[in-house]
Amino acid sequence: MAGVKRYSSTPQRLELPELRGRGAHLLIWIYFITMSALALLSLDDVDSPTIVYLSVAVFGAIWFALTNDTGERVSVRVSVFVIAASVFTTLLSSWNAIHGGFSQWYVGAGALAMFYLSLRGRDLFAWVGFAAIGLAAIAWGLTTDDRLIEAILLVARQAPIVLVGSLFSFGMKRTSKKLENVHEADTARVAAEAGALARTAERSRRLAALDAAVGPQLQRIADGTELSDNDRHELLVAEARLRDSLRARQLDLPEIVAAVQRARRRGIVVLLLDDRYPLALPSEALSRVISASVRMLDSADDGTVTIRLLPAGRQLLSTLVADGDEYARVELPSLPSVATAASVT
Repeated sequence: MAGVKRYSSTPQRLELPELRGRGAHLLIWIYFITMSALALLSLDDVDSPTIVYLSVAVFGAIWFALTNDTGERVSVRVSVFVIAASVFTTLLSSWNAIHGGFSQWYVGAGALAMFYLSLRGRDLFAWVGFAAIGLAAIAWGLTTDDRLIEAILLVARQAPIVLVGSLFSFGMKRTSKKLENVHEADTARVAAEAGALARTAERSRRLAALDAAVGPQLQRIADGTELSDNDRHELLVAEARLRDSLRARQLDLPEIVAAVQRARRRGIVVLLLDDRYPLALPSEALSRVISASVRMLDSADDGTVTIRLLPAGRQLLSTLVADGDEYARVELPSLPSVATAASVT
């Protein structure tokens, strides 16, 4: 409808990049392929190619374990495995490398594994693991001639990778918290707007009902026209109609309203009560309530008719009582069945 501003009931939520998605896993495996190629290209710089093949296989198992852990944080078991496997590969490959360069790829691979652990919420494990890898590399430097400085520099060059992972993880946590606060504020705003619209709609509905019930009479009063006894009686009927709409909302149905108006114009006192609200009346029970109510209201000649919806959970759904020269009571069970009725003259 033109001129009506619509609001979304479900605000869009900002999300951080998914670190467990296919894109992240694809990058990891691309790195593994690149790392493996470098390791194989440096076979002339190692004592035993077999150790290189074994180390590549171990890192393949590391990436497989990391990419198959689907939790929000890497599990402790997988974290321990990644650390142990990285340290094992460092100890296995360090003494196998004759020269530096690509033949020492395993330290960078281990640092990247710790980087990924940090991104997945395991900062402490990441630093413990990198420290263990560094100690293993330095132990190699201590046991070789003039290669301690090389080992220290090798570890120092990889430390920023893990540091970046920790800083990025910390930043993501802060950003995630801010996004959650924004989402909560947006949800509260939308709920407040929806509540305001609902209140406006309810107010409009009640004003329309008031105008339909007593609009002509109120206009006559405003015009200064003298009201007849019939007009005053209609105002009383309209007043009772408005009370019904407040204390028996689920009985505010066209068929029942019409029957109630007819009964009141005949001088019958009608009481409508809804003790079930705000729980909704079952849709399959509407026809039974309407039929029984209209039948009792139209058959009443004097006295009082009381129609009541009972609280949910009881065996009876509703009771209808006509108390005049003759007494009649109808009980509607919660489960569909034949209603029970009793009458006393």
